[in-house]
Amino acid sequence: MKLPAWLRRWLKPTPALRTHPRRPKIIMTRTCLDALTEALRPSLERRHEGVAYLLGRTDGIVTLATTVFAPAARTTSGSFHVDARSMAVCMQAAGAHELQIVAQVHTHPGQAYHSDGDVDGARIRYPGYASIVIPDYGVHLPQLDGIAAYLWREGVGWQMLGANDVIIIPGAGPWTRVNG
Repeated sequence: MKLPAWLRRWLKPTPALRTHPRRPKIIMTRTCLDALTEALRPSLERRHEGVAYLLGRTDGIVTLATTVFAPAARTTSGSFHVDARSMAVCMQAAGAHELQIVAQVHTHPGQAYHSDGDVDGARIRYPGYASIVIPDYGVHLPQLDGIAAYLWREGVGWQMLGANDVIIIPGAGPWTRVNG
């Protein structure tokens, strides 16, 4: 039995869509960037490295940061240290808002790059987790000129992102089941 032509066309499989692999991105809300600027201001004034964590969500390739957590930290002109208790408080804050800790942001006294200490000290590593280094103690914030941004990729490690891979969007967040 031969099927009618219209039925054969209808049953014909559709060609698979060609998709290109998504480029890793870090997306940050304007409100988050403003809060980051304020969180790092005290360390800038002391001419010390500053550190903050970004809270948001990631699917492993695109990371959305909506909220800033400024931990208690010991800092010097060339280093910072966040103890386990401060990290636990950060994790609790993220969990209370259905968010993930999606990035560590810290400043350098000069040029921004992932130093050996940064690589060793970035203890949170999972697909989509970001590390952002801001030059000159953050003096140019809220501009992101000269930053070095990295995203942890499974099987790759820290992948350096380009300037166009860090995107600032209007808005605030966070967006959860509770508040939409």
